[in-house]
Amino acid sequence: MLLGAFCTLGLAQDRQAYIMQYQDVAVTEMLRSGVPASIKLAQAILESNAGCSTLAKKANNHFGIKCGGSWNGKTYHRADDDYRNGKLIKSCFREFNSVLECYEAHSDFLTDSGKSGRYGFLFDLEITDYKGWAKGLSKAGYATDPQYASRLISLIEKYELYRFDNEFENQMAIRQQMVSPGMLNILYQNDVQYALAFEGDNTRTFASRYDVNAKKIKKYNDNIYSTDQELELNSKVYLEAKRSKYKGSRKYHILREGEDMVYVAQEYGIKLEALLKRNRLQPNEVPVPNQKIYLRGRPKTEIRTADPYEIPEDVTPQPIVPLNTPANTSDVAYREDLAVNNTRLSEDQTTGSKTHVVVRGDTLFGIARRYGLSLEELKKKNSLTLDTIFEGQILICQ
Repeated sequence: MLLGAFCTLGLAQDRQAYIMQYQDVAVTEMLRSGVPASIKLAQAILESNAGCSTLAKKANNHFGIKCGGSWNGKTYHRADDDYRNGKLIKSCFREFNSVLECYEAHSDFLTDSGKSGRYGFLFDLEITDYKGWAKGLSKAGYATDPQYASRLISLIEKYELYRFDNEFENQMAIRQQMVSPGMLNILYQNDVQYALAFEGDNTRTFASRYDVNAKKIKKYNDNIYSTDQELELNSKVYLEAKRSKYKGSRKYHILREGEDMVYVAQEYGIKLEALLKRNRLQPNEVPVPNQKIYLRGRPKTEIRTADPYEIPEDVTPQPIVPLNTPANTSDVAYREDLAVNNTRLSEDQTTGSKTHVVVRGDTLFGIARRYGLSLEELKKKNSLTLDTIFEGQILICQ
């Protein structure tokens, strides 16, 4: 059904038709961002009159998102609630290329680290607590209507939108029951196809499920290093080459603690090489957290970087020798071996634990993803308090 085609059916039918059309988008965004699908659908219905408002029809804006100081995309002006010298003036609203882009922008708006002081507390709530979310949005000032929370709750309960929030828990279980590629859920980021990895997946099993060569999966994804690599549950895996340019509305990403350029490239469907070039970074440079990584345009100032191989003053370097290395093995020989193999795994014969020897080009975040660990798990296993690592350092990875 085309956008607006249901706007003559009557209010209740319009809303039901709207829910049918955008429920999958709402669930996908919930899985990506953590914003409950019930809240997203209720807000869209309320803000856009179920897709029938002028702003929705003319600008694909279903959430009443205004321009704001950082917006440099297309705009649409109409009277809303802005006044100048006591007179109502036209407000500036964001115009989107598609409704999907608007839904993504709504998620990004709420999860923007710059607004964490305003909306961040919402993400401490259970994803099924739609009443808490509705009241929280109203308290945070998302809308000026004093009845905003009760209106959202009424819509959610009338149309049983809360049923979509349960997808957060059972979506992966449902996907694992699918048996043919045609039934699997193909998603899109930056107009590039991707899917989420199942539990126990490696590059080959994932590639086989989608009838794609495992070598191509490795080529398309900057965080996959081998065709036998174990994949993190629910991680994005691209099925085709990522793009050199970002087509979404977001201008930049605020780099959080533990994230690196590989993470940003995967998150937004951009080739790592293109992302580095846009931000004037070399492949071996590691940006310091809490900076803007530009997805569109270019940074006006140089991005600050840290040397991830600098040995902290309070750390004694470990010998550059893997576990169980014969006593007569020279440091030089081992370094030459490292250069050839790039990465060395060894196994402690008494504990059976796998280890990784850090080589130039490694990052703590990248190592964690390579071995199917979270950053915190890897740091805990190795009693690390910092995110810095140094060449030759031996890390326990299992």
